[in-house]
Amino acid sequence: MRSITSLFFILLSFSLLKANATDFLPANILQMDPFFNHHILIAEKATHQLFLFEYNPGGAPTLIKKFPMATGKVRGDKKYQGDHKTPEGIYRFTKFIPRTNLLKSYGKEGEIYGAGAFVMNYPNPHDRLMSKTGSGIWLHSTNDETRIEKGRDSRGCVVVANDHLKEISTFVELQKTSIIVVEKIEYLRKEMWIKDRKELNDFLSTWLRSWQEENIDVYLSHYSKQHFSTPTRKNYSNYKRYKSMVFASAGRPDIMLKNVSIFKNNNHARIVFSQHYKSNRVNDTGRKTLYLIRNGNYEWEIISEEWNKMKEEETSILNPIAFKPSMRFFNQVDL
Repeated sequence: MRSITSLFFILLSFSLLKANATDFLPANILQMDPFFNHHILIAEKATHQLFLFEYNPGGAPTLIKKFPMATGKVRGDKKYQGDHKTPEGIYRFTKFIPRTNLLKSYGKEGEIYGAGAFVMNYPNPHDRLMSKTGSGIWLHSTNDETRIEKGRDSRGCVVVANDHLKEISTFVELQKTSIIVVEKIEYLRKEMWIKDRKELNDFLSTWLRSWQEENIDVYLSHYSKQHFSTPTRKNYSNYKRYKSMVFASAGRPDIMLKNVSIFKNNNHARIVFSQHYKSNRVNDTGRKTLYLIRNGNYEWEIISEEWNKMKEEETSILNPIAFKPSMRFFNQVDL
């Protein structure tokens, strides 16, 4: 009887895995693009697995590999410096620190970071809204790979084996590639996944149209009066004043968006795209990042936005050929 029961659960697990592969999609990845997010990582803390997804022109992300990992020694989402928890959210890699630099900076202690480390942009605007503190959250390897078997054995970073970090690095582009950290990946039926994606795409479309038409009231309705903040405009009132002056200028702007990626984590979302803006005074192209939350009425609103102007050589490759993985972060000595 016991063997029959065991067989039943094995067959059930197999059928669920098969269903996940065909009928269910990760709720965190609603849209990828071939320029900013041709690959993306999801770190699932509950199972200690790091999932690598690839952009699929058909729309749905494709899982290509998963790696064992370790995260913070303490369960839960990071709240403050030194709590030994791994933060949960949507991040991008901003910098790579090779082993030689780690040893120069930290001496013998730097050996615990293994072959190298990718720096994540923690805390991001969502984290700051939640009053989270701390810094130095990395994806790195280790000189003691038994730590990975323990599952929870870091001070807050995501830790993988040396060979796995090198393999993962071939898919990473700094300031582009994202990593989403969650306790447990939520999978949606395809029709619900499409609905969630459409909701955020519709939000982006009405935001863009109101900007193009210089409809200041509709445009500002997309922003959180209570929470919106940027390093330059500081708060909603300053931003409203600034945008009202811009919209009052003669002539409407020509604005085009491309390479849109949409990621979600619970009631937080992040939309990234390339933006070309042309007006009587300005003509530039860059990366725009919108950080959104759901408000009390369950409506999306922008709490922050980032703008990074692209150099001319970067704007010429906004329609890139298919990305090819390569060993760009490790030299022969490191290998």
